[in-house]
Amino acid sequence: MESRQTHKFQPKTVDQISFAVKDIDKVIEAWSSMYGIGPWTFGENGGTDAKGRPWKIRMAFAYLGPVQIELVQCTEGRIFQSRFLDTWGEGLHHIGFYVDDVDAEATNLVAQGAKLFIHDPGRFAYLDAGGPGGAIFELMKRTS
Repeated sequence: MESRQTHKFQPKTVDQISFAVKDIDKVIEAWSSMYGIGPWTFGENGGTDAKGRPWKIRMAFAYLGPVQIELVQCTEGRIFQSRFLDTWGEGLHHIGFYVDDVDAEATNLVAQGAKLFIHDPGRFAYLDAGGPGGAIFELMKRTS
């Protein structure tokens, strides 16, 4: 049986900062007016959760230099960010990092004590960073 040795995860950049929001349009209006953030692009996604319950989200994206700003608003059902909104209200939800191998890095971090929240193999993984600070990190597949 082959054993894997863990390694220290060392991101070189922050690639995404994601916010859970209740009203994307109001946030975009305020941030565009006050801070000049934009232009924004939009997306929608949806499906059913593991229990067959429908969910839908709206997303908005803008860039500050190379860093993607993501806004996520749940429009139907409950999503990963819903409990965050219930507990903390709107705000910074997670920080994202591009990696070459999402699955290997997620496995490595879990072996070191991080808690895996959501994993879409080969695409992305959300992890509790573990320890003090209460951070959620997203590992995202590098596309280039």
